[in-house]
Amino acid sequence: MYDSLIYTAPIAAALSAACAAALAAAGATRKGVRQGARHNERGEGVISAAIAVLIIASLGALMWVGFKTLWENAEETTNSEIAKIGK
Repeated sequence: MYDSLIYTAPIAAALSAACAAALAAAGATRKGVRQGARHNERGEGVISAAIAVLIIASLGALMWVGFKTLWENAEETTNSEIAKIGK
């Protein structure tokens, strides 16, 4: 089980760095916008959707690694039990 943490930690770090970069880019674009009566909110939905996609992708990657590890452990246990039955 702990072997899977070796693989999930770099993935989680990379994905959270990508999320942080997306949030920083979103903040940087807002700084250049004038705060006046003609505040343009074009593209706000695109940025929010991009952030949501990054979060869901990171969760999906972590879930896949966990599922793969769980499946391999179950397969290993099942094969060892079947081998014991044959003896």
